[in-house]
This record gives sequence, C-alpha cells and structure tokens, in this order.
Amino acid sequence: MNPPGENPYEPGRPDYSGQPGQDPSGYSNPAGYGGQPPQSGYPGQPGVSGPQQGWQQPPQPPYGGAGGPGGGAPGPGPAAPPPAAGPGFFAALFDFQFRGFVTTQLITVLFILWLVLIGIFTLSGVVSSFSLMAVSPLTGLLTLLGALVGGAVGVLLTRVGLEVLIVLFRISEDLTAIRSRNGM
Repeated sequence: MNPPGENPYEPGRPDYSGQPGQDPSGYSNPAGYGGQPPQSGYPGQPGVSGPQQGWQQPPQPPYGGAGGPGGGAPGPGPAAPPPAAGPGFFAALFDFQFRGFVTTQLITVLFILWLVLIGIFTLSGVVSSFSLMAVSPLTGLLTLLGALVGGAVGVLLTRVGLEVLIVLFRISEDLTAIRSRNGM
C-alpha cells in the first residue's frame, strides 16, 4: 500500500522494477523478481555463469483449453445438459417395483431428525450430570464429559452412516444409468 498522498503512477517517479531486490512500494525483494529472474542456480545452468539473456514467460494455453496456440475463443466449453428428472416423491414412495429411491430424497430430513434427537439426549445428559455433581462431583464431571463426547460421537457416526448410505444409492443409480446407456 502506498503512503497517503503518494501516487505510484505519477510521471517522474523512479522505476525500481529493473533492479533486483527493490520494489516500488519500498519493500525489499530478496528473490529479485523485478523483471529479471534470480541469479542463483546449479553450475552449468544456462545463464548462471554466462551472460544473462532476457527472461521470457513460457506461453500459456488459452482460458478453458479451447483451441490451439492463439486460436479459439476463451471461455468454458459447451454447457452440460441438465440432469434428468427422476420420479416425484410420491411416485417413488408407491413404486412397488422399487425402481426409484425415496431415501435419497429423505436423507436431509433424516439427518436433521437425528441431530435433534442427539441434541435432546446430550442436553439430558448435561442436566443429569449437573444434578449428579451435587452428590458426587467427580461422577458428575465424568457424566458431563461422557454426555458431551457421546453427543459429538453420535453426530459424527450419524453423518458417516448417512454418507455411506447415500454413496450406496448413488452407486446403484450410476450402474442403472450405465446399463440403460449400453442397452442392457
């Protein structure tokens, strides 16, 4: 950042960009990136012991990888087609051949319900631990620790279990799509 009132673009300001170790902001640049590459390297490397030639940046492919050198318009490729819409919730619910899955549509609701239940049981354990601390402080403290750790482990195991379940359903959906594409 420049000091107030100082414009780095004003004419007559010295240009430090060609001197290694200097920066127009006043900070030192130990690597010497100001227009020339650093002067360090392995012996026998071109430009280290001999005269230094101008450093050139290697050519970069155009944005999105479209076209060859200098060809093609930059930008992402063609847009992907929208995903195919499956059967609705009630159609999948009453599908007696089990071609559509309801679980993939209910997984968020199931996760929220499990979190609420885990929260209720954890809160119950915390309240019980405080009432137990009046009788035996050490037992109450251990109960509090057990309730909090148990709640955290419950959330973790619920999440992992539901993720495994959704992965199994996605594998099944992908295999069904591969079979229908190959005509099996």
